[in-house]
Amino acid sequence: MGNPMRRVRAALWGLPFIVAVAAYLVLPGALQWRHAAALAAAHLNIVEQVQTEVAASDPVLAARLAAASTSSQAPPIALTYHDIGYHGDKYTVTPEAFAAHMQLIHDAGWTTLTSAQIRDWLRGTPLPPHSVMITFDDGARGVWKYADPILARHNQHATAFVITGFVGTHAPYYMTWDELTRLHASGRWDLEAHTHLGHVQVPASAEGENRPFLTTLQYLPEQRRVETSQEYRARVEADLKECKNQFVVHGLPEPTLFAFPFSAHQDDAESTEILQDLVTSNYAAGMLDQADAVTVTTSDHQSQGNIARMDMTYDVTPEILADRMIAASPLEPAAAQPLSDTGEWMTSERQPASVNVVDGKLILDPGAGRDLSLQYARYRSSMWDTYTVSADIGTFTHSADGTTTGLTVLVGDSRHEVQLSVSSQAYHISQGYRSPVVVAAGPLPPAPSYHAVIAVTPEQVVVTIDDQTVATVPVRSEKPHATAGGISVSAHRKYADSPVPVIANLEIG
Repeated sequence: MGNPMRRVRAALWGLPFIVAVAAYLVLPGALQWRHAAALAAAHLNIVEQVQTEVAASDPVLAARLAAASTSSQAPPIALTYHDIGYHGDKYTVTPEAFAAHMQLIHDAGWTTLTSAQIRDWLRGTPLPPHSVMITFDDGARGVWKYADPILARHNQHATAFVITGFVGTHAPYYMTWDELTRLHASGRWDLEAHTHLGHVQVPASAEGENRPFLTTLQYLPEQRRVETSQEYRARVEADLKECKNQFVVHGLPEPTLFAFPFSAHQDDAESTEILQDLVTSNYAAGMLDQADAVTVTTSDHQSQGNIARMDMTYDVTPEILADRMIAASPLEPAAAQPLSDTGEWMTSERQPASVNVVDGKLILDPGAGRDLSLQYARYRSSMWDTYTVSADIGTFTHSADGTTTGLTVLVGDSRHEVQLSVSSQAYHISQGYRSPVVVAAGPLPPAPSYHAVIAVTPEQVVVTIDDQTVATVPVRSEKPHATAGGISVSAHRKYADSPVPVIANLEIG
């Protein structure tokens, strides 16, 4: 997410940034390095670190967080901070608030993740239970002045994503290379990439519209045109490579993770494809973030090479932090209780759903001529890749009663999700969300309900109806975590007198 104050700063830089960006296309990298080194040399002063006192966490709150669910089929829970201080804007968290967050994480027994552990997870290694990644975007000096002493208190780890072209500038806002070097030497910090001079807005049209550097085909006023895709690729690639070079030039490890400025990673189809290719070819993963909501990494994120993070803004109290971390905590499939954990259901619009369970039956009544879709444990099941779901699907009366009931697996994986739709005396199986492809269909004997079992593995989805295998759907992906997701149920009633769809004995294991 972008910080409003940073956007103002970016606007103030204006023309010099446009000139600097253009220079990437004509100036050798060595000249850029010497310029950045000279700029940083003027700001080698090291600000004194400040200790922030904080009391022990509320024991009830710490116990709640300590009891959060865990699973080996889990994405990283990642938190994004920006500055620590007293600036009074949305993306600046006070030292006292940050200290309270870290105290709660410590008191609840959670561990903080390193970049190496994230890279291992990307290769398929499960994460430690009750673990969280603490990240900072931009390289603001509050990281050195306030955050580092707080982390040192509990030997916690964090990752700073640095705008290398801003290091040592706008004193005292951005850290110097000397301060970054000391952070790295402490062993508490990983330093990663956040562009070189790309954390700005660039002209997008002759009308004066400005949009993010990374996702925009830039308007060239002197030539009265928008840059070509080849020029866009060269401009962005130069910035990404120079960002990495600056770490090496200053004696720091080459970064392996990349945080998108403003979380901007998609625009038109052409620039999105180029940007994704550039980031995935230069870094192990791109980091996104979202404010004011629970978010976790999905298989769709992973197929694009990205990891989702939750922004921590000035108003996030320890109670809100605990709620979001618990809501994002992974659920083991065998521990799922979809008919009793009714608070875990959400609508297709990602809103809490009111579900009706009677005598072990999930009653799905969308109304005449309408559809209904509900997803179970959306955030807590995003990385399920090995599980089985079974249910009795009904209720049907005759072949033209107008009732259809569905059960879907790998929800959240738009390429691979498998949907089973059952009506009286017929079934229909398709794969994919945006452009579903029919993989199987056929008749069923007359019956008021049908027993369906769907078994998911990283290689295939096997669908069985009344003990007969009706489809084996390949889902294998070459990248770990790129095929995964939870379950949803759906219903349709064509007529006012169509039977109400029911799913009974719904179990996950």
